[in-house]
Amino acid sequence: MNNNFPYSKYNFNNQDLLSGLTTAECDRLTANKEILNFKAGTQIFKEGTEPKGIYRVLSGKVKKYTATNFGTDHIFYICGENEYLGYHAILSEEEYPDSATALLDCEVAFIPKNDFLNVVSTSHVLSQRLLKNLSHEFGVFLNATKILARYTVRERTAINLLILQRKFSVKESLTEIEMNRDDLSSMVGTAKESLVRMLKDFKEEKLISTKGRIIIIEDLEGLIKASNFK
Repeated sequence: MNNNFPYSKYNFNNQDLLSGLTTAECDRLTANKEILNFKAGTQIFKEGTEPKGIYRVLSGKVKKYTATNFGTDHIFYICGENEYLGYHAILSEEEYPDSATALLDCEVAFIPKNDFLNVVSTSHVLSQRLLKNLSHEFGVFLNATKILARYTVRERTAINLLILQRKFSVKESLTEIEMNRDDLSSMVGTAKESLVRMLKDFKEEKLISTKGRIIIIEDLEGLIKASNFK
């Protein structure tokens, strides 16, 4: 796997959020845990609503996005397996600042709000880990904003494919990104037509190939060069 692109700057890396807790704390956290299944396109929570608990993606992918003033959505993050979401609003005692919808069919673990807060209030380990993760995730959001401000559509397309590469990689030599063009253009921050042109250019340059909605990364080094990442 190539290490020249700083993947950690664009990933929450919160998979270990609830690890290292005592048996009693784990029991309190999971006492009312539910396993939920969401079909692709099904909303998990909605921007502006009261948070009910936290979620962990067990399988599938979840897109996090906000509504724009133009009646569209801006996808700013894709959650992969074992990542947590939904705890920011609980800790700030505010409504959800974003929405979450299953990008692919998902199995998700749900922990109710009160059970989560009960353990937060007594666990130094969890409190410290939350502080660290929230600080890191602020940097992730800031870095995503910088991409929109600093890079061309071509560069943003390449950068976002690189970010998604880690989310969808099956093994070191194969990455198949399953994402429709509307969602990918929302993530890149451009019109669907512009995105399609960029993907066509990348195919002609043999950086990627496509199979329906699936994008296969063929030349990781070439994609990093196309991103002009600095």
